[in-house]
Amino acid sequence: MQIRDLKKQLLRPAILVLCIGAACSAHALSLVVDGGEIAGVLAVEIQGQSYDVTFTDGSFNDAYPAGLNGYGPLARDVAAALLAASEDGAISADPKWQPGLQLRGCEGDGSCTILIPDHSGGEAPVAQITFAVEVIYSMGQFRSVTPKLWPFDASTDTKHMPDMLFAIITPAR
Repeated sequence: MQIRDLKKQLLRPAILVLCIGAACSAHALSLVVDGGEIAGVLAVEIQGQSYDVTFTDGSFNDAYPAGLNGYGPLARDVAAALLAASEDGAISADPKWQPGLQLRGCEGDGSCTILIPDHSGGEAPVAQITFAVEVIYSMGQFRSVTPKLWPFDASTDTKHMPDMLFAIITPAR
């Protein structure tokens, strides 16, 4: 009986330490809020690497650096990390977060689609078609990631599409 009590006494603090550790690592990311809009998410953790994600309007060919043809598997990993950060509360725990924040470039009614290029037919600035992972942002949270890559014209400017924007991924500094 005393061994069980000892296990319970030791197990509770161990679980507490694990929970605090998980919360601290989940909160390592940070929102970039500018002019009342989320311009980016810093320090998104992907397999031990940290990435910054910025949101922008434009076309694939104008928004991305010359020679880029997509992010490959990193596109889906970043999308999943953004979704996980919303689900585990890391996004809403950021001190800059507030209800109703929209993403920079999102003028849609209630939700927006974030395009994260996986691969393209050609490279920026002359790609023809690009295939993207789509992340849905709605009611202040990243809500879902489409299971299928969607093709679109790489010269289409999302400034003319109020509910779509691009995500640019860079290694964190």
